[in-house]
Amino acid sequence: MDKRFSVIWRSLCLGAAISLSAPLASASAAADPLLADQWALSDPAAIGAPEAWTQSTGDGVLVAVLDTGVQLDHPDLAANIWTNPGEIAGNNIDDDKDGIVDDVHGANMFDSSNNVDDDNGHGTHVAGIVAARQGNGVGGSGIAPDAKILPVKVLDSNMSGNTDTLALGIRYAVDRGAKILNVSVNTNASTETVDSAVSYAREHGAIIVASAGNQGRNIDLQPSYPASSTDPAVLAIAAASDNGLLWGFSNTGPRSVDLAAPGEHISSTTRGSAYQSRTGTSAAAPFVAGSLALLASARPDLSMDVLRTVISDSSKRTSILNSLLGDGSLDIGAAMHRVLAGRPWRTAVAAVAAPGLPTLSLRVKSKVKAKSRVTVKWTTTAATSVATWRVSLDGRVLKTLPATAGGISRRIAKRGTHRWRVVGFDAEGAKVVSAQRAFKVVR
Repeated sequence: MDKRFSVIWRSLCLGAAISLSAPLASASAAADPLLADQWALSDPAAIGAPEAWTQSTGDGVLVAVLDTGVQLDHPDLAANIWTNPGEIAGNNIDDDKDGIVDDVHGANMFDSSNNVDDDNGHGTHVAGIVAARQGNGVGGSGIAPDAKILPVKVLDSNMSGNTDTLALGIRYAVDRGAKILNVSVNTNASTETVDSAVSYAREHGAIIVASAGNQGRNIDLQPSYPASSTDPAVLAIAAASDNGLLWGFSNTGPRSVDLAAPGEHISSTTRGSAYQSRTGTSAAAPFVAGSLALLASARPDLSMDVLRTVISDSSKRTSILNSLLGDGSLDIGAAMHRVLAGRPWRTAVAAVAAPGLPTLSLRVKSKVKAKSRVTVKWTTTAATSVATWRVSLDGRVLKTLPATAGGISRRIAKRGTHRWRVVGFDAEGAKVVSAQRAFKVVR
């Protein structure tokens, strides 16, 4: 029986456009001009991405994105779109005999065609979180910037579809060799069709990273599928904010939801060769899918079951998260150390910015006592054009300082996680460089 489902962002994540709608003219600008605004990736304390990048960028790993499609020629994604080795483009022949003609870059499950064009923007946003290119002078970065994306269209322009298209999409992705499938859709009812497809994925060594949903409910009690599936092939993901806490509308459930990943104010690619900031568990799931790609690239000898365990066991745990989720929050840096334990660790810094381009490093104690003064200090390289520094604490601008400044202090009483952000501007008011760093205030 065909049952409708809708993508979990449908009513809660409208997104906000970012004013960068075309590729930069040259690489003389910052290597990834939006990376500084991607808090989950640029802040080493968020999920440990810079640490993981020293070892792996996802090269050689295929991640299927089952969604509204993907803009294939987006300048930050085009180089990472999968190409079907069994098809000859444009000959109108089903060369690989899979029932779909010329599915060179993925397939549309609604009409069994090769049309994976994103007519909504959601799928392109998800794809960019997984594998937007890094260091190419355009936009931002994905968590696995050298992984390949397999677009599978299972949602229409209204971000809705049916369980038949989802099940077909899962089987198609697995048959194309994808071991990691990002599924940011949900329905309130389980169906034998999808359950069977999930089992098919597990039998072929694949894992389905599913967003938990945005209804703010416990899906142990009020299920949301496929996140609530008991099949071990499903890894369900909640959305976290940049303060380390769960986003308020994220679904939870210690039996159903495995861990949390960044899901609030996430900047990524969208249709029209543009960029957009969105919030929801649909943004959180691809961070985990991309993190699995990093681990799989570093250790291709390990199964997805093992890598799933590594991701879970290395997550950051707190009493609050432990009561709401099966595990903690994503820490890909720690996961990379665990998966490479006993093996050589490359100490070279990941190439987040091209040589000679401005960089900014913040230093602050990771933990301080309540009511004590908290100091943030910063140093830069190749940032000679900075005329002023704008310093923010927890999103509120505190002060604008001259270029000669290198630190600021404030007394903080409120316990919990806080975040400094420092932005350098030139004399014309253009942003030159920025960075952010989190810390905790304890008793």
